[in-house]
Amino acid sequence: MPLSLFDWTHLAALAAMLLAAMWLDTATRRIPNALVLSGSLTAIGLSLSPHGIGLGSALAGGMVGFLGFLVLYLLRALGAGDVKLATATGLFVGHPDMLWVSVLILLAGGLLSITWAVVSGQLTQTLNNLSRGLTHVWRGRPYGQSAQRTTFPLSATRMPYALAIGAGTAVHVLKLSPFS
Repeated sequence: MPLSLFDWTHLAALAAMLLAAMWLDTATRRIPNALVLSGSLTAIGLSLSPHGIGLGSALAGGMVGFLGFLVLYLLRALGAGDVKLATATGLFVGHPDMLWVSVLILLAGGLLSITWAVVSGQLTQTLNNLSRGLTHVWRGRPYGQSAQRTTFPLSATRMPYALAIGAGTAVHVLKLSPFS
């Protein structure tokens, strides 16, 4: 079925937000709030259109993106800008599609992180950090120890996670996913 003008507009707005975020995250390691806010407002506006996904679906998709990636932020595996970008992506994609997009983003993130670690020469350090972080989470906090936030050790160079958000979303949008 051919895409309507509305579908093209929707895809163009999503692509513009993601491409700008990918560029900026790679260049500056920041995703500006203004970019995410304008993308979010655009997504909500498009969802309210007669051809849109509906406000309920958009908000539910945004919540899936927010809550799913908030956990990774709390573990310090992602930055706050990545969580906000995943939330804005969820507003565009809606629910239940954002559940599958999140899985694709996580898969893309894993593959891109391994590639990034190999290219930057940080694979050994990255695997050691992952091992220590998972061991800490698995064992939990010993009895009597003061409450601390569980965090993963950081590598010297971190992959800009907007790349994974863009790649996972693109796989879904282009219907290359078994979840589509």
